Amino acid sequence: MRFAFWRLCFILAGVFICIGGPQHPRGTMADMLADPKWIPAHTLMLAGFLSMLVGLILFGRATGLPPQTRRWVRLAIIGSALQAVEMVLHTASAVDHANLVAGHHTPVLTTHLWLAVGVYPFFALTTIGFIIATAREHSLGSHWIGWLGIAGALGHGAAAPLAIALQIPWARALFPVIVILALWMILAGVWPSRPRVHHRQAIMEL
Repeated sequence: MRFAFWRLCFILAGVFICIGGPQHPRGTMADMLADPKWIPAHTLMLAGFLSMLVGLILFGRATGLPPQTRRWVRLAIIGSALQAVEMVLHTASAVDHANLVAGHHTPVLTTHLWLAVGVYPFFALTTIGFIIATAREHSLGSHWIGWLGIAGALGHGAAAPLAIALQIPWARALFPVIVILALWMILAGVWPSRPRVHHRQAIMEL
């Protein structure tokens, strides 16, 4: 496949996440929600996941995709769509700052937190499956860079369940690992694709 719009989407997704991720506020939940960087940082993250979603949709429409690639891109589209929905609530959680400080109900924040516990692992699973399938079938990226995407997705997928559901303090350090996945997106966007040619197909082309 020659350079296509899905490549630009992957590159933009990586750039948005690389810029937004490091801007995430630190401190207690109340401190983070009150920080003026909360909305800009998460808006950039949302733009990254939306760009990834569009890129996956466009990539999935390409002709001649190998079977495993086609199967996993569909799952990755679902995972990315759910991640984008979660990030909308994630960003909007700032509206519950006053409720949190006052000890009142925090419907948006609570929904975001528990949705993240399920969505983060699902996004990671579908993304890792997509990375492995495309590397094996030489349809996107390569084994040389695949480990970056897998490591970034694993860290991102484990962060929410460990930090929110199990309340393990050190698990917060896993959230920035999403930047490693973003680096894979950028590299995958510029990496030459060499679709695997089956033996029977090669004979027919001779």
